[in-house]
Amino acid sequence: MNFQFKKVALATSVLLSIAAISLPAVADDVMLGTGGYAREMHKMGMMKMLDANGDHMVTKEEFDDYYGKVFDELDTDHDGSVDAKEWVGVAGNNKIDIATGGYSSELRRMKMMKAMDTDGDHKVTRDEFIGFHDTLFAAMDKKGDGQITAQEWAGNILSGK
Repeated sequence: MNFQFKKVALATSVLLSIAAISLPAVADDVMLGTGGYAREMHKMGMMKMLDANGDHMVTKEEFDDYYGKVFDELDTDHDGSVDAKEWVGVAGNNKIDIATGGYSSELRRMKMMKAMDTDGDHKVTRDEFIGFHDTLFAAMDKKGDGQITAQEWAGNILSGK
């Protein structure tokens, strides 16, 4: 019995250590809506999609332009807001053409829609969508210089922040 107790204590210790190490990353990305969204967003493939001029940096202008296009792709009826039906997309065809498959899948989760729907009307307007991503840009722009370098982009994953 003493041996089994030690195994349980060791397993508990390992799990608590992992949780303690992971907590700062989760805390920094609470505003991202879901862990899956944060993970997919911070992949270098996504950075390449936003980096319109290929200089290995994403400026605020590139970021805003990209997310304006993503919003336009989500807003299939072009009424300036995205409802739940538009958000999840048509079954079998919910990939956003200008995003990675993993990112598209995570973005289209209802949890993400709720995170962006700041007024709770079950629709996400362009302002809500862009506002959410403005907050994301500010969090990723660690230097505050209006651009996100590859190191800042990847650093959100690699440093746990």
